[in-house]
Amino acid sequence: MEHPRSLSLRLLIRSIVVFTLSLGTLACAQGPGTDHASQEKTMEGHPPSAADVRSEQDKGAAIADRAADEASRRAAPNAVVLGDYPPLPQGPALTSGVLVEAIVRMAKSFETRADMAPMHVAQVSGLKVAPDSQGRRTGLQGALVAGRYEFAVWKPYARHAGHTIELTVQPSEACELSFKSLHDPLVAAGFGVTKSAVGFKPRVYFERALSEGLGLYVVVSTDKHDDPRCVSRVRLEIEPRDG
Repeated sequence: MEHPRSLSLRLLIRSIVVFTLSLGTLACAQGPGTDHASQEKTMEGHPPSAADVRSEQDKGAAIADRAADEASRRAAPNAVVLGDYPPLPQGPALTSGVLVEAIVRMAKSFETRADMAPMHVAQVSGLKVAPDSQGRRTGLQGALVAGRYEFAVWKPYARHAGHTIELTVQPSEACELSFKSLHDPLVAAGFGVTKSAVGFKPRVYFERALSEGLGLYVVVSTDKHDDPRCVSRVRLEIEPRDG
């Protein structure tokens, strides 16, 4: 089980890096402001193209992802890292449609961190979740048509104000969850969309603003960056927004 990442920290670092790189690229294109002749020479040369700028931004986003990963590991001293979690209770066989509907309902209706408590998650999702043998996670697992699912709710660390919700589907090659089935209703509900950098793990980030400076994030692990078709993991978190 992958430990939760600080989404707000990741997005903030990425924004800073991309913004800084954009300013640097613009400065290179314009040349020194105090040397008019030098500026004209630079502008007559080879200013960076849109593709060059995008390439630098992708590199910056990859650096930001790595920096956020390291910061997340250091910023949660209260996190409990005790190896693998106990197995979740066995649940019924489900279809991918039932799981997608549960994710979309939660993403559209949750407004506060309290909404992500296990009892409320069970009520909204319609899934009959139960605690594992150690009480570390609440959820269930079971069969799909061509694979298995695992749905879990847990606290990232003891003092965290909210919970993390995660749906995992295996094997990923079975493509039980389609990207389109999640993308379309989330975008229709007003979620913004960003993607991870090329060359990094393919993820799509859906974000919706909440009150008190918080945001609801749906992080989707996909099979590829361009034109993704399949989803292997979906994570919901409520964290502080950038700015």
